[in-house]
Amino acid sequence: MNRGYVKLCVTGKNPRFFIKRFVMNKIKFDMYKEVNHGKIIFRTSYDDYLLLKDKTRVYEINIIKYYGPIKYVCFIKDNFSFVICFILSLIFLILMSGICFDLKVIHNDSKIRSLVKEELYSNGIKKFSFIPKFSKRKKIIDKIIKDNKEKIEWLEIERLGSKLIVKVTERKVNKKEEIIQNRHIVARKNGIIKKIEASNGVIVKKKNDYVTKGEIIISGDIIKDETVKGQVVSKGSVYAETWYNVKVEYPLYYEETKYLDEMKYNYIINFLSKSMSLKKDYTTSYLEKKKVLIKDRIFPFEISMEKQRKTRVTKEELTSDEAIKKALVVAENKIKSSLDDDEYIISKKTLNFTTNNSKIEVDVFFKVYENITDYLNTDPSLLDQPINTE
Repeated sequence: MNRGYVKLCVTGKNPRFFIKRFVMNKIKFDMYKEVNHGKIIFRTSYDDYLLLKDKTRVYEINIIKYYGPIKYVCFIKDNFSFVICFILSLIFLILMSGICFDLKVIHNDSKIRSLVKEELYSNGIKKFSFIPKFSKRKKIIDKIIKDNKEKIEWLEIERLGSKLIVKVTERKVNKKEEIIQNRHIVARKNGIIKKIEASNGVIVKKKNDYVTKGEIIISGDIIKDETVKGQVVSKGSVYAETWYNVKVEYPLYYEETKYLDEMKYNYIINFLSKSMSLKKDYTTSYLEKKKVLIKDRIFPFEISMEKQRKTRVTKEELTSDEAIKKALVVAENKIKSSLDDDEYIISKKTLNFTTNNSKIEVDVFFKVYENITDYLNTDPSLLDQPINTE
């Protein structure tokens, strides 16, 4: 196998004699050039160059240029460290380019985004993991859609360098139109009516009327000449002033521990009954995880690694007035948590309070603007019957 060619410069006394030795050994050469009386240049194969180099001691032979495979072999030998570093860097870049450094799921619904991320994670697609090939990504997409066919209509995983963009379309199921029976709108609880909105049915109450639970506000009965001539589906909403009594307990001495985002790993050395930290502990911290690295069963010695989360402890000692104010906030939040966006607290009032040991008990009265809409099916047996006015 020919490993390539070299261009040689031969220097010495009577270099033409050197060429005669070439011819005698049946060695081929070309590009012959005589520079001066003591120097010639020509090209020959690399193997012939090695043969002549071993046999010649009188002439100085220098390689001017390499041709063919030997050119790259010599370059690698001369720059071995550089070549190795370049290859390792190339491998590192290839590996890094195959790792997912960012994963983004595009959808308006946070529940759908969470569902898709969990499915991708269970199939090995996550941040700082290797990005699977297109064919494997296609299989993963098909599997996710099949496993969630009631929620996901279409899914696409687009690769942009080391970033994956996941686009998802939610499956919209056409709900069957609900068949609603003829009905009245009644009060869900006792209250004073503040607003009535009706698109169908007969309004039988008015604003500021007091109603009790179950009392008809918008009737589904169509009455003519004091007789029920027909029945319809009442549609609308009723808002009223309602009332709540809330009892809240609040401590006079308050202590709260907040867990902060700041964390660190610390190495703990335990010897006999004493322990020592290699790093300075937080003022207050919480031990999230502990891993024993070295432990001697006979000699009382142990080295462990602890994952510590920084905490902040808040302490308060309140007067009765301060505790009542904070109790009112707790009671108000308790009421608000059960209200919709169109409902609100009209007013609040502290009825009484008692101090018991290290806590205070507060009774709070609330007036609330609330939707009290409820439904009651009409009675078909009343059709064409006169209304009982007694």
